[in-house]
Amino acid sequence: MGIYLRHKQWWYCITVKGKEHRGSCKTQDRQQAQEIHDRLRAEVWRGRVVKDVQKHTIVEAIDRFLRERGNKRSWKDDQRYGDWWKEQLGSAQVILLEDVTPDVVADIRDEELGKVAPATVNRKLAFLRSVINAAHREWMWLEQAPKFRLVPGEVTRRRFLTPEEVERLVRVLARPYADMALLSVATGLRQGNVLGLKWGNVNLATRRLTLPDEVMKNGLPFSCPLNETAVSVLRKWLGQHDEYVFSKERISGVPSKMWARALKDAGLVDVRWHDLRHTWASLMRQAGVGLDDLQELGGWESRTMVQRYAHLDVGHLAPKAAALDGILGKKKAETYDLRTVSA
Repeated sequence: MGIYLRHKQWWYCITVKGKEHRGSCKTQDRQQAQEIHDRLRAEVWRGRVVKDVQKHTIVEAIDRFLRERGNKRSWKDDQRYGDWWKEQLGSAQVILLEDVTPDVVADIRDEELGKVAPATVNRKLAFLRSVINAAHREWMWLEQAPKFRLVPGEVTRRRFLTPEEVERLVRVLARPYADMALLSVATGLRQGNVLGLKWGNVNLATRRLTLPDEVMKNGLPFSCPLNETAVSVLRKWLGQHDEYVFSKERISGVPSKMWARALKDAGLVDVRWHDLRHTWASLMRQAGVGLDDLQELGGWESRTMVQRYAHLDVGHLAPKAAALDGILGKKKAETYDLRTVSA
């Protein structure tokens, strides 16, 4: 097949000795795609037929992965994970890419589990798995891609605040963080989107907020309506800054000491800024907002992330639960002893 067009980009398909290799050429230019195809085909031919295989190190693989994905929003996290894996695998005297086996990774994983949360370990494992898959599928540096098992039973955080707790927190936070926190609860915006919110993203006339794809976690443009609470917060900052809503320049983060002091003053424990987004979603769900609408309003690409809030509104299930009344009502009440049934 050679090269073929898919989703406006050229892909290659190379078959050598009955084994097929497919991947993206990462270009919309046909000539460049053909050159990439020819180079990769020559590399595969040398490896599978001539047996002239160049061995690559795990450091080479990590560095190439980071270099080719420098536009990812999570690139800083990836860089941190890459440095960590270089150190861990280096300590285990694992140099070559082909020597990164499931057993080696499992030993490092199990040791790390005693130091950090399972979710953190899984993020590190997911990064390494992405590097290995790229080395196998895209660069053809590996004949096979080993499988690395994630830590099972990762607990999903479900912390959210009551309206009274939100009020206490906003009351003790310093400006502009108090208004940013209230806007987060009113809209469900992520911390980064609130910190970097620009007036160009806000239309108070139509009561709508629009964010471009480059600032969104999932890489997709996002738009949402503004409720009265959000509008009232934004109106307070009209005319104070030209570009950004809450400051003259983009705010880099929420000071940890200030946040800890505010939690103490508000009588709250175990609260992170991202829990404000959970709070918005939980309050919306309790108000009867359906999961499909919640997913769209929150900008989630996958419904899986929204399912954690499914249990917060069961009003629509009441008629179905009442169906049992008709069945039980056909018999005399004294026929049933629900205490013995539950036992």
